[in-house]
Amino acid sequence: MAIKTGEEYLDFLRETKPNVYMLGEKVENIWDDPRFESTMKIVSQNHDFAFEAANKDVAAVQSPLVNEPIRRLSTHLQTTMEDSLLKLDLTRDIANRRFCAWCGSNIQTLLWAVTWETDQKHGTKYHENMKRFVELMQKNDWDSSLGKMDAKGDRSVRPSKQQNYPGVRVVKKDAKGITVSGCKVHTSYGPCTPIISVMPCRAMTEEDKDFAVAFWARTDTPGITMIAKPSPNMEHIDMPMQCPMSSAFGIVEGATFFEDVFIPWDQVLLCGEWDMAALFPYYFGTIQRQSKCSCLAGHSDLVAGIAALVADVNGVLNKSHIQDKLTHCMQMAEIAQGCAFGAAAAGKMHPSGVFMPDSLKANAGLNYIKELTGEHIQMLHDIGGGIIVTMPTARDYQNPKLKKLLDVTLAGNQKYTTEERMRALYLCRELSSTEFTGYYMGWGVNASGSPHTGHILVRSHYDLEYRIGIAKEWAGIGESSEWPGHNKGAKDWAGN
Repeated sequence: MAIKTGEEYLDFLRETKPNVYMLGEKVENIWDDPRFESTMKIVSQNHDFAFEAANKDVAAVQSPLVNEPIRRLSTHLQTTMEDSLLKLDLTRDIANRRFCAWCGSNIQTLLWAVTWETDQKHGTKYHENMKRFVELMQKNDWDSSLGKMDAKGDRSVRPSKQQNYPGVRVVKKDAKGITVSGCKVHTSYGPCTPIISVMPCRAMTEEDKDFAVAFWARTDTPGITMIAKPSPNMEHIDMPMQCPMSSAFGIVEGATFFEDVFIPWDQVLLCGEWDMAALFPYYFGTIQRQSKCSCLAGHSDLVAGIAALVADVNGVLNKSHIQDKLTHCMQMAEIAQGCAFGAAAAGKMHPSGVFMPDSLKANAGLNYIKELTGEHIQMLHDIGGGIIVTMPTARDYQNPKLKKLLDVTLAGNQKYTTEERMRALYLCRELSSTEFTGYYMGWGVNASGSPHTGHILVRSHYDLEYRIGIAKEWAGIGESSEWPGHNKGAKDWAGN
C-alpha cells in the first residue's frame, strides 16, 4: 500500500537533511528540534487522516497510474466533478478540525494541465516528466511544498529589466539539465517536506524567458537553503490550556533560496517557454481558489463553534443578538462552500484528462469570504468580551492560591466549571488576540493569492458586454426593440 501512516512518514522524513536556518542560526537537525514539532504534527495527521474509519473511504482513492490507494488531497489527479466535490467536503472538514487541509493534489492537477498544453504548443516532453513525477509522488506517498511566489524586487519593473531581480531564473543549461538561482517566498511547510515544486507566478514576455521555469527538486538538494520562521505562539507551546491551537499544531513558514542548484532535465516542467508562464498562476487561481473557498468555509465553521461555545459558557447563547451573529457566520460558511460546489458543477474536462472547476465562480466565492475574514475576529471579540484580552494567564490559574480566587471571580454558566469557561475563553483569545490572529488573517486574506488577483479574474471572465447589451435592449437603445435577451445575439444557455 502506497499510503504511509503518520509515524511511517515521519521516519521517512528523517532521511531528508534540508539546509535550514531559523532565528539567524543554522538548524542542525530539524527532526529533533521542538520548534518544528507542531508542523510535523500536521504532516503526520494528514497521513493518518486517510486511515481513520470515518474518512478512509473518501480520503483514500485508487490511482490508475500506480494501481494503489493514494491520498486524495495530496497526490490524486482530479479527473471528475465527483473528485472535485469530494475534495471540497474533505477540505472543509479538515480546515474546521485541523486548520489546514494542504491540498497538494491541486498543484499536481494544474501542473499536469500546463505541461500538456506546453507540449502541444512547443513539441516539448514536459508532460512525460510530469507523469513520472506524479508516479513517484504517489508510489512514495510524498508531500511537496510549493515554490510559486517570487521575491519580486521592484514590482513596477519587469523581471528582465531589473538589475538584480531576486526571483528564480535559469542561469545555465547543458545536456544534463539546468542550473537555477533565485528565491521563492511563502514556502509553507517547506523544511518538513521532502520535495518542493517550483513554478512561475506571473505572465512573462520573451525578454523574461529565463524566469519562465518550472521543476521539482528534493528539499535537501545541494544549493537549496530555507530560512524558516517559527510557527505562531511557539513560546507558549508548553501551555496547551492557554494556547490550545498552536500548542497542538503550527505551520513553519519561510523563504527558499536556490544558489546554483542543478536540476536534471527529467525534473524540468518548463524552461524558457515564456508564453506558457501565465497558465501556472491562471490554473492556480482556478483550482486552488476553489479549494480555498472550502478551507475558509471550514474556518467559518471553526469560528461559529468557538463563538457559540464562548456565548454558552457566558450564559448568553440563546440571546437573539448572539443568535443573529452566529447565523451570519453560518451563512458565510455555506455561501463559500456553495460557490466552491458551483465552481465544480460548472467545471469542464481539460484535454489532458484532468477536471478544472469554473474560474469565475471559484474566484467570486473566495473574494466574498476573504473580505469577511476580519468579521470573524470582530465577532469573537464582541461575543467573548473584554475578558479575552485581560484575563489572567494559565499559569496564574495553576497557582493553588490564585486558583481559589479565580474559581469564584471567573465563574460563568453554572453547567460549566470555571476551568472549562477559561479554556473556552483561552481558545477564543488565541484566535482573536494573539500572534496566531495575524497568522489566521494572513491565511484568510492572502493565502491562495491576494484579493485583487481574484477581482482581476472575475472581471476577465464575467461577460459584462453581454449584460450591457441586455441593458440597451431594456432602455430601447440601438437597433433591437425585442424583449431583452431574445435578440439574435442572445447568449447560449449553459449546456448548449
